[in-house]
Formats: sequence, C-alpha cells, structure tokens
Amino acid sequence: MPADAGRTVPGAAGGARRAPLRLATLNVRELLDDGRVLREVLRAVDADVVCLQEVPTHPFAGHRLGDLAADVGLWVVASGREGAGTAVLTAPRVDVRAGAVRALPTPRWRGRRPVRRRGTAEAVVRVPWEGGWSREVLVRSVHLGLEEGERLEHAGLLLPGTDPAGPCAPWAGAPLVVAGDLNEGPDGPARGVLRGGLTDAAQAVGTGFPTFPARAPRRRIDAVLTDPRLTVTAVRTPAVERAADATDHLAVVADLLVPLD
Repeated sequence: MPADAGRTVPGAAGGARRAPLRLATLNVRELLDDGRVLREVLRAVDADVVCLQEVPTHPFAGHRLGDLAADVGLWVVASGREGAGTAVLTAPRVDVRAGAVRALPTPRWRGRRPVRRRGTAEAVVRVPWEGGWSREVLVRSVHLGLEEGERLEHAGLLLPGTDPAGPCAPWAGAPLVVAGDLNEGPDGPARGVLRGGLTDAAQAVGTGFPTFPARAPRRRIDAVLTDPRLTVTAVRTPAVERAADATDHLAVVADLLVPLD
C-alpha cells in the first residue's frame, strides 16, 4: 500500500500543492488509567504525529512509553526528563529530521510549595506525498502550568522564531505547530500570546469542543495551534466508547495541509 493511501487532500486555494498531515494531542495522566482503552483511543486517532503530556518521568517507568508506542504502531522520537513529561510520537510513514526535549524555566519553589517542572518535546517532521516530501514542520508538545504568570512566560518561549532545542535548531524558521494541554481556555492570556503568531486550529474550522474533564467536559484547555503557512481542514476527537477511562482529557485531532516546498 502506498505511504499516502487513505489520505485525501481537498482542493487548495490557488492550486497550491500540499500534503496531508494528521496531528493529535493528548494528556495521558501519567498512564494511570485504563491502558487498553488508551490504546484504542490512539489507534482511532490514526495520526502521523502524536503529542503527549504527563508521560511518566520516573526512572523505572521509562519503558512504559515505548511499550505504549509500539502497541499502537508509533515511534517515540522526542521524550526525556528535560521535557518534563512531554513527548512526540510519529507513525512509520513520517520522516523525522530531528527530535529533542528542552526544559522551560521554572523556579524550584513558589512560596513554600515545590513547583512542577515544565518543558517541551520537539520534533522536525515531513510527510510523503506523490513521490516526494512535504516541507519540514517543527512540532512542539507542551504542558503549560497552573500559574498564569508562568504560562505567559512560557508561551512567549514557544512562539514562531524562538529557538528550538539542539538538533532541531536548523529548522527554526519552519512552519510551527504547538500542541498540548495549555491549562487555560481560548480566552486565556497565554493563549492570546500564542495567537500572536499561531492560529487555533479548532477556531479556524469552527469546531471547538471542551476537552476537560473527559467524563463531563467543560473547558477547552487542550489545543492544536498552527502556523499560518499550514491549512487546517478538520478538528475532532475520536469517537471511542469509554474514552474517559483512558485519561482525564479528550484527544484533539487536527488534519492539516503542508506545502510541498
């Protein structure tokens, strides 16, 4: 079967040639919930790139992410302690040009309370189309904090043009996607900062839906934000029975079109 079988591309304005890229984001809550249902959700997502948050970072839990990825036919391309529980997974058809994790600046303490570390997992990817490849896309998986000032600071470090980590640095100018658990709704101040250079994919196609908590969703805190050079064609969450047993967030799946050159 060709690598792009089953993928269709709607007509693009001006006849521009574009390749389809399906990207998803999901907070997996330390893999504490029903692993079988989580695997059902990830298979139903059928994404080229999956951004995860709250992946276990305990030294003795590292194998669990690899097992999860292998069970659903994905590869782990960016994860590690510096990423503070963020990860990027890709499907075999995806060409991964680089992957890295980096820490975002967080104090050790806020008052007398320890502060959860924050970071981002980053990958540069391209997808096949008609015998060639799309242009590279820089993907950032993020999990912003609970404190507004921290979210604002970190949002500014995720905008287009901000330096990616080590191996991803040569692609600093590539079209950017930021996806993850943003811990605030569409009108939040950090989201406003991100909208200075990115588009909320769900708003672009008019299909925003609450994502948290999964059993009775009330808040749209999980999102895919895209570079204006990418076209959004659809945003959804997979229809999986008992999806709320997989984790306390709903997955967000965005279908994008990427320029070929």
